[in-house]
Amino acid sequence: MGLLGLVPNSTVASIEPRSIDEPISAEQFVQRLHGRLQDMERTLADDEQLDVAAFLPSGKAITVDSVGYENPALVILTGREQETGRTCTLLGHQSSVQVLVSVEPIRAGESRKLLRFTHEK
Repeated sequence: MGLLGLVPNSTVASIEPRSIDEPISAEQFVQRLHGRLQDMERTLADDEQLDVAAFLPSGKAITVDSVGYENPALVILTGREQETGRTCTLLGHQSSVQVLVSVEPIRAGESRKLLRFTHEK
C-alpha cells in the first residue's frame, strides 16, 4: 500500500461560484460589501458610526478606511493596524477576506467616519 492509500479522500471547496447569487469577481464582492454597509448605516443613530475591521490569519486586526479591488479576485483593504496605528494595506483573495463591522459612538467634536470604496487598475 502506497502513502496515498493512507490519506483519506477529501474534497476541497471550489472558489468558483456555486450559484448565481455568489460573488464571481472581486468587483461584485466589493459591491455587495458596500451595499450591506450602506444598509447598516441607514439604521444608525446620529451619534453612531460603523467601525470596520479586517483580520489577518495571525489574529492582527486592521481598522479599514478604504476598500478596493482588482478583478478577478483581489480585494485591497487600506487602513491602520489597531495595535500600532501604522498605515497598512491588506491584499487578499476575495474568498479569504474577513470583515467585522460594529457600531461605535462618534466622539464629541468628530464627524462620522466614511469608508471609501475604490477601484484599482
